Amino acid sequence: MIRLDSADWRLWLDPTCGARWLAADVRRGEDDWHAVMPDCRGADSALDAASFHMLPYSNRIRDGRFTFDGTEVRLARADRHAIHGALRKLPWTVVREEVDALACRLDSRDHEGVNWPWPIVATIDVRLDGPALVSAMTLTNVSDRDMPAGCGWHPYFVRTVAGAAPELTLPVTGVYPDANGDCLPDGAPVALSPELDFARARALDPDVRIDRCLAGFGGTARIAWPGAGLALVMQASEACDHVVLYNPDDPHFAVEPVTNANDAFNLAEAGVDGVGRAVLAPGETLAAEMRLVLERTSDA
Repeated sequence: MIRLDSADWRLWLDPTCGARWLAADVRRGEDDWHAVMPDCRGADSALDAASFHMLPYSNRIRDGRFTFDGTEVRLARADRHAIHGALRKLPWTVVREEVDALACRLDSRDHEGVNWPWPIVATIDVRLDGPALVSAMTLTNVSDRDMPAGCGWHPYFVRTVAGAAPELTLPVTGVYPDANGDCLPDGAPVALSPELDFARARALDPDVRIDRCLAGFGGTARIAWPGAGLALVMQASEACDHVVLYNPDDPHFAVEPVTNANDAFNLAEAGVDGVGRAVLAPGETLAAEMRLVLERTSDA
């Protein structure tokens, strides 16, 4: 486990298992630190990561299979729809470590049994830059043929900070229909229902369960705990025009900026436009960045 420190952030990471984040604290005042992500450092934690990286695709592939360039691809873990990418449990190589920054690299050719048929190289670069926690990732196709691709982050946030409940601002343009309730879209995005409309800041109610893939993410969201005087502004690069909102009746929730819709590879083959499936030629790279910018407010 590695800890990064700055005047505003403390972040714990584990390069041996997907370069996952294990905990994150922010400073509200002089020596006044508060967790904004679940603490997953102990064996009794309900989650195995406070945030993890999804590569070379985001979220799920229906039944672990899809067709690309005329060839059917079958992945392992079909019973769970090949969830959350192929690299999140693998050890990453640390290529640079500083007090406030960490860079890791993974070459799938160095590992046996990677659940992805194309060889890939990925990098993760995390740094604490003033009030911002910045995370950048790249995914490179090192095969000799075209490859479908996507990526994203799966950060969890704590339900309460200093006793204060969360408020969410999340501007999007639509939601993918999910008739079976399995987090796998049935078609192109449709209009938002009232419980999914967070264009203006409002409370995130734990009694209203949400697990939906949203389209047309403008790249900026705001997660605030007004009663605690703290907020995080999430800024994602242009490639991340989708977001998954997961709001269970738990002490945590997730706002996940991603480049592709759930099951984007199958949706694209079915002719649904704008699902975020990238196609990388040999040697081509997909890059994305997420920033969490700390704001201290006067609400507390």
